[in-house]
Amino acid sequence: MKRLLVIMLALFVVLAGTMVFAQEPIKIGIVMNLTGPWASIDNPSANGAKLAAEQINKAGGVLGRQIDLKVIDTKADEGETSAAVVRLVENEKVSALIGYGDTHWVNIAASMAKEYGVPFMTPGATHPRIPERFGAWLACFGDNAQASAIAEYAVKDLGLKRGVVWVDTAVDFSVAVCAFFADALKHYGGEVVYEDYFEVTWKDFSAMSARLKEYQDRGEVDFVYVGAIPDNCGLIAKQLRDNGVTIPMYGEDGFDTPLLVETGGEAAEGVIFATHVSLEDPSPIIQQFKADYQAMYGTPPENAFAALGYDAVKLMAKAIELVGSDAPEKIPEGLAQIKDFQGVSGTISYEGGSQIPNKSVSVIEVKDGKFVTVKQIAPEYLSDPTIAK
Repeated sequence: MKRLLVIMLALFVVLAGTMVFAQEPIKIGIVMNLTGPWASIDNPSANGAKLAAEQINKAGGVLGRQIDLKVIDTKADEGETSAAVVRLVENEKVSALIGYGDTHWVNIAASMAKEYGVPFMTPGATHPRIPERFGAWLACFGDNAQASAIAEYAVKDLGLKRGVVWVDTAVDFSVAVCAFFADALKHYGGEVVYEDYFEVTWKDFSAMSARLKEYQDRGEVDFVYVGAIPDNCGLIAKQLRDNGVTIPMYGEDGFDTPLLVETGGEAAEGVIFATHVSLEDPSPIIQQFKADYQAMYGTPPENAFAALGYDAVKLMAKAIELVGSDAPEKIPEGLAQIKDFQGVSGTISYEGGSQIPNKSVSVIEVKDGKFVTVKQIAPEYLSDPTIAK
């Protein structure tokens, strides 16, 4: 009898230990620039991620376990980015990493994640060569999609063919999206009259504006396409208009920030840009997301990056559910199985071995200080990703 009791006690200890272990949370690391030039897109993305985790946990979690997000502000600093990845992987033992709305920071974090064998997903960094280089996954479309959408809209809808392209040579994203835009514009029958160059830290765009005005006044250009990040798109719009440039201004998802209107003021009126989802869309999934975000943070979603952060966590959770494991080496198998996932930012499928979802692009115009949807475009042409570095 005594031996039986010992055996039963041992079994109880093992079972209890198993039960405790089964209740351990699934840890997902979040790296974002919550301060600095990218804060106006990374903060909403992080907030969307937290909202998704809260909803998942309230619904019972994943595999009966709660999701524990480990969020670190990397402060737009390369050293902070590297240190955060090390801490999350080595100390926190996260199963996956999610991060950033800009390619430069993904280049650092995802390359380290690859070395550690931890899956990485970016909510909003759009360079289509990220999967090829780092094995990372995108919750967003690629730069070749958003660039093509604006080129298609300018030429086919508005009949504008002669463009000037402003490239931020210090930002990988800008260099890539501008290269894709130039290629797509040519495909649709337009041309780049000339390119001009600036760097992310600049505050004075008067010389570039004056040069553009000369071309405008001679009737040689129809529009300007600007590869700007959130921190300077409004400033560029203001200085263009202050210097007498009146031709249409087009941009990309870096313009999807309250800073465009806050800094640009009246100069932002009429600016057109591409982004990931129209938050004015009346569809129930988007309106429910807006209501839930408002309830949690006391403010509506600031931009599409909130939806992308939300979708990224939901995608990771779905992948873990599909493979029945949060082991880092298993999660990519789950992501590859995702088909017709109804995200806030659109329907997401990873098909044919692609780690970039095929999604439509929202074309937005600033009207009366508000972001108004002009059109949803599924681009008929996508540039070869390899034309961009």
